[in-house]
Amino acid sequence: MGNMDSVDPSTDDTSDGTFEDITEIADTKRSIDTSEDLINTMANKRSKQNLGCFFVGSEGPRNRGNRLLSNSEQLADVELPPEVEEGNIEYKLKLVNPNPSRLEHLVTQMKWRLREGQGEAVYEIGVQDSGKLAGLCRLEMDASIETLRKMSKLADAECIVLKEFNVVNGRAVPIIIEEEEECVPAPPRLAWVDAEEEEEDEVPVTNPPAKFVAEVLIRRGQDEDCMWTDLRIAMLGNVDGGKSTLCGVLTHGERDNGAGKARLNLFRHLHEIQSGHTSSISREIMGFDKTGRMFNYENHSIESILDCSSKIITFIDIPGSQKYLKTTVFGLTGHCPDYAALVVNSKQGLVGTFREHLGLTVALRVLSFVVITKTDGTAAPTLRRCRHQIDTILKGPAVRRPGFLVSSLSEAEEAATIMKDRTPVFMVSAVTGCNLPLLTHFLSRLQPALSKEERVQALQAKPRFAVDGVLSVTGPGIILTGLVTKGTIREEDTLLLGPFDDKSYQQCRIASIQCNRLPRRLAKCGQSVSLGFHDLTRLPRKGMILQSPEYEAYCVEEFTADIYLLQHTSSSKLKIGFEATVFIESIRQKVEIVHMERQITTGQKAKVKLKFVQYPDLISVGSRLFFRNGRTKGMGTVCGISKIPSSIL
Repeated sequence: MGNMDSVDPSTDDTSDGTFEDITEIADTKRSIDTSEDLINTMANKRSKQNLGCFFVGSEGPRNRGNRLLSNSEQLADVELPPEVEEGNIEYKLKLVNPNPSRLEHLVTQMKWRLREGQGEAVYEIGVQDSGKLAGLCRLEMDASIETLRKMSKLADAECIVLKEFNVVNGRAVPIIIEEEEECVPAPPRLAWVDAEEEEEDEVPVTNPPAKFVAEVLIRRGQDEDCMWTDLRIAMLGNVDGGKSTLCGVLTHGERDNGAGKARLNLFRHLHEIQSGHTSSISREIMGFDKTGRMFNYENHSIESILDCSSKIITFIDIPGSQKYLKTTVFGLTGHCPDYAALVVNSKQGLVGTFREHLGLTVALRVLSFVVITKTDGTAAPTLRRCRHQIDTILKGPAVRRPGFLVSSLSEAEEAATIMKDRTPVFMVSAVTGCNLPLLTHFLSRLQPALSKEERVQALQAKPRFAVDGVLSVTGPGIILTGLVTKGTIREEDTLLLGPFDDKSYQQCRIASIQCNRLPRRLAKCGQSVSLGFHDLTRLPRKGMILQSPEYEAYCVEEFTADIYLLQHTSSSKLKIGFEATVFIESIRQKVEIVHMERQITTGQKAKVKLKFVQYPDLISVGSRLFFRNGRTKGMGTVCGISKIPSSIL
């Protein structure tokens, strides 16, 4: 591959043996998983890794799908264009019995080409980097194809020989191989035969051995794009609790220096770095394979983490300050976490927003566990007082899930199975690393909050996508971010986006998909992705729904809900005309109470009729909601909606 593949092709022939044994392949794969520096270096050369540069339409990366040998019959020249580092086409003169280190390099190179082709790569065998069709004899061609199959197996892809060609006068001529031809070396010249005698002898004329070139497709299957289990964990707790630092240590494998160095990997804004406080929602991932082996950014690229893992843990770092409570609530309702980690500073105890965040998890029915941080510098009496506060609140009538202190690996494994009845409590230090292995072992054993039957049912449904972010990028245009709540979304799918302010929906076609900063061909239920479009002409907003045309297209202006008033500081009761901000999944807008059974105060329930103040939205019966206005807070469930038919543009 250009200067990347400057190794002399003849070095492929000098290694001993092949990799027929499956154990050797597994060992090589483990070695490949830890050698991603090359693929990261190549990725940095390409601006296409940036979000704004990726979503350029359905054509994907340069040269994607352009099978040059297949078009050689129309070429006037006898050579192909020179190989370039960009794109998904790779030239290889030959691949005969590479040694382990060479094979590792080749597989890393193949992963790069697969990334460039969004899951597809084309290999031209028997072609030099300059584009000249050198050709290989039959034995060398078969050995090269066999090496490609080993490489594709290690890259978790399939290898398909598209076509073979015979090289005639430097040009590729399509052929049908009926019999294999062996590479016949020229007979050696005898040293004692002089030139005159050689001229007199009649040497039989033999045809030169046939030379071949081949075009091979390397492709990752559709399921490869979404083969892992995705768990989302929201990081909650008071400001200065150590949420961002804990995320940074877990996802990057570097211990903190005691001054918040690890949290810098998660901050998105300059003022966050300066203040040390999170003000926006950020996301980072770590992975586990089936044996519980952990993968993070310490020795792996994001592509390697996704390739090697059977379970991906996505940490949603949420602000802890009271002034960012609106962002905190949206992080819980819009991102639909499976679990919540309640982070407590052992030196401070239960102060600030901790109790409020705990109440949110209870109101939204999100199971939680507690992580006590900064234990390395906390005196024993202070630590005991913090534990006592946590035990007291967890046993209380609001939670009713007593704490369970995890102190061994067996207890960590048990804790992952009893979360509906008990609340696991971990005491860790991001500086010394104390008890972090217990926490990571616990995370490796966690299962999705939904049951297997519910996950299968959601996966088999028609696609639906909740929009939680809108980006407008020069060139690609509008990009939507959000969560796939049902079904599977694929490239080129035609879906309905809405409802817009005029109560209509627009048809739009998916141009590209990006998940965890990497291009994908599909996205399944439960994954947070970014979508690019071919023909989206209207500007969407947060809270919209992208769904299959088979769903009913409607919008809702008024709906009925059963609510419970968590807190109301006003001297008067909650009554008709009260306005608040409501959070329903990715929807966040103002509502007004237009009717209610009776006036209520803190700790009371009522059935109320609510009206969206700004614009209609799409909600469904059974959705959980949370509303707030200042210190007034409440939760509830949508129990009835008034559908308004919508037009499709």
